Amino acid sequence: MPLITQGQSQPELSWKAQYDSAQLFWKIDITKSVYYLQKSERTAINDLGIYDDNYLIILNDLGLAYGQLNDFEKGENYLKKNLRLQQEIYDKGDIRILQSKCNLAAIRVKYGNDAGAKSMYKEVLQSSSVGAGPTYLIAAENLIRLYERNEHFDSALFILNDALANQFTSSSIQTRYALLLAQGRILRKEKKYNEAMETLTALYKQVSAITPTPIVYYSLKMELGLLNIEMGLYGTAEIELLQLYRTVKSIKSIDENLLTELTSGLAYVYEKLNVYDKALVYYQEALTRCALAYGYNSQSCLITQNNIAGIYLKLGQVKEAVATYEVFTKAQYSFENNINTTNLIALNNLATAYRQDGQYTLALQYFTKASEAVEKAKLTQSDLAATIMNNLAVTHTLTGDYSKASYYFERVLTIKERVYGEDSPVLLDVINNLAITYWAKQDYNMAVPLFSRSLQLTHKQINYIFPNLTETEQVQFYEQHKLNFERFNTLSTMYSATQPVLLVHMFNNQLLLKSLVFFTTKKRNEAIRATGDASLKRLAEQIQTKGIQLGHFYQMPLADLQALGVSLTKLESEIDSLEKIIRHTNYQVQSNLEWKDVQESLKEDEALIEIIRFRKYDVLSTHAMGMDKQISIGFTDSVYYAALITTTSTKNFPQLVLLKNGNSIEKRFFSYYKNTLQFNFTDTLSFGKYWKPFESYVANKRKIYLSVDGVFHQMNLNAIRDTDSKFILEKYELISILNAQQLVNRVKETPIDFTKIVLIGPVFDSPPRDIIEPSSRFDYEYLPGTLQEVNGILGALKLNSSTAKVYLRQTANEQNFKRINSPSILHIATHGFFSSERVYVNEQSKNNFLFHSGLILFPDYPTKKNDANAFEHDGIVTAYDVLNLNLNNTNLVVLSACETGLGKIETGEGLYGLQRSFLQAGARDIVLSLWKVDDTQTKELMVKFYSYLGQQQSRRDAFKHAQLDLLHRGENPKHWAAFVMISGE
Repeated sequence: MPLITQGQSQPELSWKAQYDSAQLFWKIDITKSVYYLQKSERTAINDLGIYDDNYLIILNDLGLAYGQLNDFEKGENYLKKNLRLQQEIYDKGDIRILQSKCNLAAIRVKYGNDAGAKSMYKEVLQSSSVGAGPTYLIAAENLIRLYERNEHFDSALFILNDALANQFTSSSIQTRYALLLAQGRILRKEKKYNEAMETLTALYKQVSAITPTPIVYYSLKMELGLLNIEMGLYGTAEIELLQLYRTVKSIKSIDENLLTELTSGLAYVYEKLNVYDKALVYYQEALTRCALAYGYNSQSCLITQNNIAGIYLKLGQVKEAVATYEVFTKAQYSFENNINTTNLIALNNLATAYRQDGQYTLALQYFTKASEAVEKAKLTQSDLAATIMNNLAVTHTLTGDYSKASYYFERVLTIKERVYGEDSPVLLDVINNLAITYWAKQDYNMAVPLFSRSLQLTHKQINYIFPNLTETEQVQFYEQHKLNFERFNTLSTMYSATQPVLLVHMFNNQLLLKSLVFFTTKKRNEAIRATGDASLKRLAEQIQTKGIQLGHFYQMPLADLQALGVSLTKLESEIDSLEKIIRHTNYQVQSNLEWKDVQESLKEDEALIEIIRFRKYDVLSTHAMGMDKQISIGFTDSVYYAALITTTSTKNFPQLVLLKNGNSIEKRFFSYYKNTLQFNFTDTLSFGKYWKPFESYVANKRKIYLSVDGVFHQMNLNAIRDTDSKFILEKYELISILNAQQLVNRVKETPIDFTKIVLIGPVFDSPPRDIIEPSSRFDYEYLPGTLQEVNGILGALKLNSSTAKVYLRQTANEQNFKRINSPSILHIATHGFFSSERVYVNEQSKNNFLFHSGLILFPDYPTKKNDANAFEHDGIVTAYDVLNLNLNNTNLVVLSACETGLGKIETGEGLYGLQRSFLQAGARDIVLSLWKVDDTQTKELMVKFYSYLGQQQSRRDAFKHAQLDLLHRGENPKHWAAFVMISGE
């Protein structure tokens, strides 16, 4: 409020000087501003008197300043004094009185006196005159917000409709837009989504036709995004809110309240997407903004702190969550006297934290208290009531009271179906919980349909959301949902005899999930390369450049990065932002293929074995001294392998072979399998453990497709002998694929242009002397077979160094490798490794397992010990580096090196290592090794392989014939069976 000038002829008064100083410090140091305002007030009361307009302005500013310092008692006292004096000299409808009442109401809102604030705002609305339009609108909007916060939506709409009809607002189109926006917001909060969408969409059309104020336009866009969240359209909401966030944040003069609310909305999207690390970052940013504007103890900040505690809870940081919730609840008035949504949510979440901490009795007390408060507030049909009842039911389940649990879950499901509809992903949690409860009660007829319904909703959500997420987000999203699928596998295998359709559902889950992250990323990369959109290609190039930089920085000590001023977090964020733009632009719908599509794609002599690893799901009762009775329902230590076998004869559902000894299969029997190969003695066990259970289903088939999981990634079943000492290689053609969808979308093999082959062989017959500590990093063992292998391949294909691209010795270096661009065949003969010790990565690196698999090429040049970037030229090529290659037209990659087929095994997703990286870079097929190999024996296998390729045999036929030649020559299977071929298309 500006001071009233006393006349140009008067000398500057001391109160004025003090007041001006206070204004100078207002945004810099509010404490100093208060100091000068107090001095100004003491001087002005003598110089001007208590009824002077300038003295009243000083009182008003003192009240607001103390409000900023969160000293609400002093703030309210000054504002009351100002208002009392104004009422003595002005009419009750005077604009100055109305403004003072709004200021006093705002202070009351800050310290939680909602009733007092409402009273003030109502007085403003009742007393407003013709000149009070802006003040009337402020009071109306704030009163509406107060009613919203307490979920008194009818009262909020009454004030809103009255404001829309008022003469003060009808003349301003922007004001009308603001009120219509509030109407849409309230309808959203009432769960009247169709009405809300209708109101907001109509408003958007009106607003788009003119040039609205930025605050109205951006608030409307935000509200549409929030509406999509409530409707379960998380993918659309994330796109809209993230784009809006970037736009709004780039505007210097934008309303801070809008940005705070938008940031919080974006956090809520990521919370719903189960991307909790991002949700936490955005909530913390929202809290920082809120605290600067209102103070940490303000209602808005307390709500955000409540949300942050919720993320701690979901991340399993129970102690942090409990502490945060306890602080929150102590900061509030008693729940009996101050029932509002924020308090109820906090009480519910505190009880949830106690439950996760194993304090079930205490949790039930707080849930019951919250439920009684909901009854008192007459909110029994609200979404919040459903949430509290859901948590009550979960707690009863964990204490073994399944009847009470199912009763509450049924009520919750009814409420949520009414509010959101029967197909909303919002129903997922309660459907799962109800299914688990019936499972625990052994009422399987009720449990099975609920589990099936849950997975149908999850399929829908994955198809809709997954392509828009970055790979990091996809992994987090997938981790949260794959537990539901793993649990369903126990159910399916238990009841498949009476309900074989469960096996079809189980198979369809694998079609959707297996290598989901891999295929989504691969398809996106292929689409970008094929597109004519130059801007998309530039974005992809930027991501590649920054990705290479990030890989380099991961391999540098943090102290060196700090000295260079490099922030890994900032670079990761930049890459993430670019990824988001591409994925939002290049949206791809997931495939809707099902088991029947795969079954119909098989030929008479073909079979498919889909192997699924899962943990057994069961109900376990436990009791710990000093704690409540606990019923643990979850995954046991038992590992099962289910083989779903499909042929042309399996018309209605796949055949199930269930191996319940998964722990032994992965440990004891696998060690035996490896030892027989390593020490060359007859394997008498592996056939019975790994192949015989399947053989009767595929005995008359020639070609068998394998889509494997778990320990089967580390085995070559071709190396197993049957009871007649015949190898599987001699009986069948085994073809390894990543996902059974590949059978439906088979691509005809195209002829190979051998003139576009690239052969790489460092040989290491003249090892460099100045490499940094070579003995501690890796052993440059001489590879005489490598040179012979490369020359043998050239001879087999009738090529030479002038008709093929060949890199030997020093030219087989990292820089030349990274320049490779879509050869027809890429053959690399060298050392490989699978170890976390070969490559240094700092403690902040993400996906560091991609640095544990790699190839060793020739160093580019001798480096010195003080070269911080020595790793850029040390000749080590990791799986991380391979991701940046362009192999989009490469038919085949052959990694003629040790252990190139090993990596980090992720159940369902496959191997993270060289195999995945080369295929994701675009290669169609890849040949790699599962264990250490002799370079001389490898040379013979590879030369034979290329001899058959040169005779125009298919890649798989040529590979099999080469292995059979060595087998029939009597070679130890560890030499020829080390290598496997995997198809990536």
